[in-house]
Amino acid sequence: MQQDDLQRISRAIGGLMRVAESERVHAARQRGTGIELSRTEVRFLAVVNDLGPLPVTALGSVLHLSQPTASRTLRRLEDEGLVERHTDTDGRVVRFGITASGRRVWQRFEAFMAQQLDESLATMPPDRRRELADLLEQLVEGTHGAAEET
Repeated sequence: MQQDDLQRISRAIGGLMRVAESERVHAARQRGTGIELSRTEVRFLAVVNDLGPLPVTALGSVLHLSQPTASRTLRRLEDEGLVERHTDTDGRVVRFGITASGRRVWQRFEAFMAQQLDESLATMPPDRRRELADLLEQLVEGTHGAAEET
């Protein structure tokens, strides 16, 4: 692959990441869903929804957060009734899972984000959308593979 192509891909990914993590986009998501959660709290809901109940250390690791930050975030989500504690049978490990209310909140955010993406891709023909989806999945798989090799 030519260096120019790699630079274009890298710049595009960087641009997408900056937009996705921007305060403006998150504020629009909060307004659009009527839900006042931080970006970190939304990410926690996504992870426990997708992966099931996890210990606080695993959640922090998946989200690249310190254990104290992960604990504080989980406490806020638990206080809001969006996650709940599950203690293993031996009582030593506490896992946090999403509640029905938390799942509904996550689904509202997820639906709003899909709507934002659909609007962003509105001028792209369906066959190009499918091609983009295939290429992005391939990029993610390749990135995971490269990370495992290092």
